[in-house]
Amino acid sequence: MALFAALGVAAPAGASGAPEAPEAAVTFQAGITHIQQSVDGEPASRARAEALLETVGPLQNQHLMGWGAENPEPEPGVYDWASLDERIALIERTGGEPVITLCSAPGWMKDADDWDMDAAPTPEHYDDFADLAVETARRYPQVRHFQVWNEFKGFWDEERNRWDHEGYTELYNLVYTRLKEHDPDLVVGGPYVSLNVYADPERMSHPSELSGDWGTVDQRDLDAIEYWLEHNAGADFLAVDGWSRTRDGHHPPAERAGDMFRAVSEWLVERTELPVWWSEFYAPLGPDSYESSPAAIRSVLTGMRDGGASVALWWGPECDGSGFPCVWTSTRETGGGLPTEYLPVLREFAAD
Repeated sequence: MALFAALGVAAPAGASGAPEAPEAAVTFQAGITHIQQSVDGEPASRARAEALLETVGPLQNQHLMGWGAENPEPEPGVYDWASLDERIALIERTGGEPVITLCSAPGWMKDADDWDMDAAPTPEHYDDFADLAVETARRYPQVRHFQVWNEFKGFWDEERNRWDHEGYTELYNLVYTRLKEHDPDLVVGGPYVSLNVYADPERMSHPSELSGDWGTVDQRDLDAIEYWLEHNAGADFLAVDGWSRTRDGHHPPAERAGDMFRAVSEWLVERTELPVWWSEFYAPLGPDSYESSPAAIRSVLTGMRDGGASVALWWGPECDGSGFPCVWTSTRETGGGLPTEYLPVLREFAAD
């Protein structure tokens, strides 16, 4: 069971009766996050993509609402699980270990349009969102891992010019506590902060001491992480995301794309015994596009692993024309669902 504990991942059903394996070093694995377009097109293309999915993972993440899932609670107490049912069924059908990211929220909880993905639940609806989290866990008992929210969306404090890490942590604590009351064995984590990095610290309002040839991290992002570490009600893993390209346009060569990920992973591991998850990661090789290369992605995953991280989730494994690196061609095209040059990289790190 050491492997699963090191990852902050629940052991598969039936694993508890197996003999204990020898204690191992911290392990690392790369999984995937399904987004809007993922294995939902032409039947033959879907079948090919599903066959590929069976060979990677096992972690497969799906958001509660958005990124391929409809509003699960369009009115208070009225639920519509159809689209999320389909995604969870896909994950199970392909042998995946499902993760749900508890984001976004119905518009009535955000006092915003349903699909305003940059709005957070208002404080008077934190309890409603926690209720929805528990209903989700009740609906899908096979889901053992939950990330609470995504990139602090809606938690920027304009007046103080920093993250509202207090507000996020209040929401997180309520969701964490309610989920653990429902099932204490669930694996729950946060804060899923997106790290802002600049090549030139003189262009930053809040440079930190976490820096290197790869750039300098914004201190406000680190403050949010440290506040959450100190004030959370409990956690089973710590989640972050980031880019090798800096906010001011510096993009390292492919072989150095992992430098930032290694340094930040080491910084996190020094501050917590929680497994570190990279919930998203990007390694563009130009100033204006998302284009990458297998070498750059391999460098990033190697940097995370060598820095002591436990999990990396590949955002959007199906090609959708956005330019992001993808693992199989679009299933919405006849003849789709074929492997790309990135599939061997994902397989290489799927169960290191």
